[in-house]
Amino acid sequence: MPVPLHSPGMLLVYVVKRIVRLRIVDLTRPLSPETRVYPGDPPVRIEAIADIEKDGYYNRLLHVHEHVGTHVDAPAHMIQGGATIDMLEPARLVAPAVVMDLSNACGPVTSREIIAALRLRRLPLPQNGWYLLLRIGGGCRSISIDAAEWMVRMKLAGLGVDAASPDGPPYNVHRVLLSSNMLIIENLNIPSMLDGEIVTIVVAPLLVKGGSGAPARVYALLDGGRLGKWLRGEQV
Repeated sequence: MPVPLHSPGMLLVYVVKRIVRLRIVDLTRPLSPETRVYPGDPPVRIEAIADIEKDGYYNRLLHVHEHVGTHVDAPAHMIQGGATIDMLEPARLVAPAVVMDLSNACGPVTSREIIAALRLRRLPLPQNGWYLLLRIGGGCRSISIDAAEWMVRMKLAGLGVDAASPDGPPYNVHRVLLSSNMLIIENLNIPSMLDGEIVTIVVAPLLVKGGSGAPARVYALLDGGRLGKWLRGEQV
């Protein structure tokens, strides 16, 4: 539907209606000393450095590394000479995304499984700058090399998972994706109710100069999708 630009009043009404319809789901896990970290990585430490009663203000010192909590892996994380987190174009961080829950099985997620799951949910193939968000759990699931190569062929902007990592040593999935300039978002909090949704993902990593990655706030925006219809009591 074209935006009615011929009248400032009509444009304002259009924008307000869009905002009212919008549903925002926070996909970020909170940072705390209890935050899950990848095996071998240092835990989060937080110490108070100012108190309101004593200093007149409240402040704390965070001890975190670049890949803790919900975070983004930049290509430089595993690719020599790859883009660092501060080199990412903002336009790459806001894009359509397909969300699927594949946590009810074990073993590596294959491209065949992804395609079958998309068809089952009547979802389009994510491609050309889209993101794929997969709920795989923190246990027996991972992403296969085959699936990673398929994502590269589809020219995805990035892969997001709710696990600490899409794969383990020697991190070949990481290398396949990052060498193709894709982003990897790890430790997302993906609610099961988003299964089968098409959303707009907003990824906001800290702008760390020269960073191999950074903690990020990540949102899913829903406007008129299946979940939006359900929330409004319409036929899904």
